[in-house]
This record gives sequence, C-alpha cells and structure tokens, in this order.
Amino acid sequence: MLKVTGLHSGYGKIEILKGVKLEVPAGKIVTLIGSNGAGKTTLLMTLSGIVASKKGSVQFEGYSIERLAPDAIVRLGITQVPEGRRVFAHLTVEENLDLGAYTRTPGKELAHDKEEFLDLFPALRERLRHLAGNLSGGEQQMLAMARALMARPKLLLLDEPSLGLAPKMVDLVFDLIQQINERGITLLLVEQNALRALELAHYAYVLESGRIQLEGSGSELLASPTVIEAYLGG
Repeated sequence: MLKVTGLHSGYGKIEILKGVKLEVPAGKIVTLIGSNGAGKTTLLMTLSGIVASKKGSVQFEGYSIERLAPDAIVRLGITQVPEGRRVFAHLTVEENLDLGAYTRTPGKELAHDKEEFLDLFPALRERLRHLAGNLSGGEQQMLAMARALMARPKLLLLDEPSLGLAPKMVDLVFDLIQQINERGITLLLVEQNALRALELAHYAYVLESGRIQLEGSGSELLASPTVIEAYLGG
C-alpha cells in the first residue's frame, strides 16, 4: 500500500531523514521504533505532507504523493493521529469528530460512520457535548484516534499513542489499535513502548539517526539482541 524509497527530509538546512526505505503492506500493522530524535515523527509528518520531502519517493497505492498538499493526501486515504493528541480543546467532542470528516459529504453514510466509531469508543459517546480540553489524557487519545477515523482512511498513521497514559489506558489503546486493524485499516505505528508495539506488529523497522538500521517481523525484532539491549531493557 505504501512504498517509501530513498526519502530525505528535514527542517530548513537540517536533514533529519537520510534515505529512508520502508514498505507498509495493505491490511497490516507496521511498527517503527527508535530513540528520541531518530526521525520517527519527521517521517510521519513527511508522509502526511506537513514536512516537505527533499529527495526520494513516496508511493501510496502506486500513486506518487511526495509533492501533494496535506489535504490531498487525506483525500487519498491517509490520516494521522499526531503525537500529543492535539485535540481542539475549546470545541466539543462531537465538533472534533465532525472536523475529522471535513473531506467527506454529510449524509447517511457519514452519520453511520460516526455511530460506528462511537460504538468503538463508548467513552466518547458519553461526552459528546463536553469540551475536548476537559477530557482525561486517555479520553483525548481516543478522541484523536476517532477523529482521524472519521475521514475513513485506508492507512492510519499513529504517533506515540500510549505516551503519558496510565497502564490500564495503554492496554485499552493497544486493544483499540488491534480492533481498528481488524476492520481492514492498515496502520503505521510509531511507538516508544517497543515491547507492546512489536508484539502487535506484523512487520517492524528500527530507525536511528534518520536511517533504517534493522527490519523484520515483530517476533524477529523481539528476539534480536540489538533490539533487546537498546529498547527492551535487556
């Protein structure tokens, strides 16, 4: 579904990604792990069109997207759940969800989708009229995920969804990621909880200093001495 080849990007004259190459097969969960500053968020921002690529190609379902604007990328079927959730704090939960569907035409299909995602995130149904800024961190994470799903993406980019959450909420978030994938949505997951992320992944990559250093199935990387030492406290 997604094929990245020789991707370079960064901020101004600072190059962060230095020839990244990876693939995300349709229907799978692909995990990207790496230390802070490795370039994980920059990669997702580049795939979303928010950070401009300087060199290389990004193909989504065979279509080159590296020069497209962010809204065009959303319309093709890629949405992102950003690090830190970034909900619209002064809008209600329902208004946040509606903004997630800004590329879609209002109607029965959209109303059906909203009900479907409220079933997936029942805590949000109870708080539809509440301001998003008054939600707990875990509830805001669920809202950010549901908001992204309202665009009906084919590929969902998740950036550190468990960051700062209590252990029980972390369990819930990873369970929701599994459920989203079971609904046929492909996921590229950036996650600092390497153990949980690799347990969930069909395939995984290790990004360090802007380059892919290691790749394999989730189980292969869980057994890798390099990964155990660097990311699993081994």
